Amino acid sequence: MTIVIRTAAEEEIPAIARLAGQAFHPTTDWITRQVFPLRLQPKDIPDGQASQPWRRLRKTVCFSTPNCAVIVAVNTSLNNQIVGYAIWDLPVGSHEPPVTPADPELPAGVTDFKVYAELKVILEEDHKASFGDRGLKDVWHLDMIGVDPHYQRQGIGRALLTWGVEQATREGRDCYLMATPQGRPLYESFGFDIVRPLNMFGVMHHSMILRTNKRT
Repeated sequence: MTIVIRTAAEEEIPAIARLAGQAFHPTTDWITRQVFPLRLQPKDIPDGQASQPWRRLRKTVCFSTPNCAVIVAVNTSLNNQIVGYAIWDLPVGSHEPPVTPADPELPAGVTDFKVYAELKVILEEDHKASFGDRGLKDVWHLDMIGVDPHYQRQGIGRALLTWGVEQATREGRDCYLMATPQGRPLYESFGFDIVRPLNMFGVMHHSMILRTNKRT
């Protein structure tokens, strides 16, 4: 298997959205399950399907956001099938405000809007606690890494993370992310330090930073 890491093309949005639905399926991803609780899901379609149009819209928004990079891992042995992706929020100039991708409207009836609002508050408060009023303006922020469940533990997540870390190193910037319990060992192996624990609806996640001075 040969994996190539490259910038995604806009016509690949449907494939990326489908992969996101698999990588962050509500039966395996804690936060997804809280935002889209089983009690609200339709009974006539598979669990997780109701949120797919929203996932596709969310990826579409990233392509129109100037400081957002969508990166994919493709398997050249399987006709360039996308087997992983990452979304990075890039730093902006000192006098330039960061552009946060707009949240497309969440699907009514299947979303716990109270949980989603609480999630946003938790993350925004952590950004401010970590970086002050400048927030994420000066750092490379890993918004998410998703890998096809059939290709996990084969170095794809590491390759997607390496892409952003190398970009940040060249610019002399820090990297920041919020780690799930499953992803934390990978980030620690890169040298990310835990900043603080984040209680995500009963499961501890962690905000983590990789400082430039640890890589130079």
